[in-house]
Amino acid sequence: WGMAEDGDRLLIIVVDRDDDLGVKTGISGPVVGREANLDAAVRLALADPEDPDANALFYAVKLYDQLTQSKTGEEVEVATLTGSRKEGMEADMNIFNQLREVLEKFPAQRCIFVSDGETDAIVTPIISSQVAIASVQRVTVKQSQTVEQSWLILGKYLRLGITDPRYAKFIIGIPGGFIALSALLSIFGLAQPSILLLFLGLLLFLWGFRIDIHFSRLFTGFYRISQMPAIGQIRAFAYLGAGASLLIGLYLGLSSTYTTYISLNLTSEQLIDPAILLPTVLRLSGVFISQSIDFIAISAILVVLSNMIYYYIIRYYGFWRTIHAGVLSIWLWALLKRAGVLLQQPQPTTITESSTFLFILTAVMGVVTLGVTFAMTRVLRSIYGKQFRKGAAKKQ
Repeated sequence: WGMAEDGDRLLIIVVDRDDDLGVKTGISGPVVGREANLDAAVRLALADPEDPDANALFYAVKLYDQLTQSKTGEEVEVATLTGSRKEGMEADMNIFNQLREVLEKFPAQRCIFVSDGETDAIVTPIISSQVAIASVQRVTVKQSQTVEQSWLILGKYLRLGITDPRYAKFIIGIPGGFIALSALLSIFGLAQPSILLLFLGLLLFLWGFRIDIHFSRLFTGFYRISQMPAIGQIRAFAYLGAGASLLIGLYLGLSSTYTTYISLNLTSEQLIDPAILLPTVLRLSGVFISQSIDFIAISAILVVLSNMIYYYIIRYYGFWRTIHAGVLSIWLWALLKRAGVLLQQPQPTTITESSTFLFILTAVMGVVTLGVTFAMTRVLRSIYGKQFRKGAAKKQ
């Protein structure tokens, strides 16, 4: 099939996302043209008469004949796109690439998508990103509603679930594992209904929320970190350490706040009295800040230091901003630490008391230190700034 001339063109598209056509007949996509698609439909129907993709292929050929005989003036073509047996992203990329290949040789303005209804939500966005979809034609196989036919259909899908590896692991594998676990627990005298229900509940929870996929991505992320250059690994582990430090800080702050609240032993009447509630909230805030700020500040400083080292090694202009961020983090650490102590005072404090004086001194000294830091980095940047490049930092 050669390059089409300019004019109105309509493309009929069939998508076989799990590549039954390739697996069962050896035909690779894209399959373009009436005769090629008719041959593919016949061969697929002979290989597997129950495959719904064969019905979609026959319907597309029939639709092609109807449109070419209607003499609307449009040039019509039919194409079948195949994905991958693994489905997922690999199948979608194959469909996307084959569609672009077809459109390069037959640049249609719009298309008709012939579907069996199973993959509409997945495939439609891929097609619409390349060509406008004028119509979606769903092909369903007519079945008798008798009890006998219903049992035949049920038997067909049960057989598919047992023989197809994609479905067998859920229909046979998971129940088989649960039965084996029950037998193992019974050997040790632990086969109690509550324990079995616990294992079943955990299994359904992990499966329902796809926790296994998240764990897989986590281990993949650790593997990628191990393949990074040394500077990238330093930055990645600094972020992991910062995350751990942040969680520890939040845990210590919340646990200390809860313990302090319990020790106050406030009644429900006291909790609705503003004169008691406001000082209590301030005191609990002070406890949370005092107990958590050290680890939270360490988390922030780890992130700043890792970026400072990273930007310095790659000579990125953002290095100067990390100096400002580091000084600001240390100042906020000291300031919030003093604020936490101040908020825990049982009585209002005056400016002459040591806790209030230290808070004000920390605030003033912090502003002065930040000003000196900005001035120094401005001078250093004017001297050494040419050694650092502007623009987006490279990812390591």
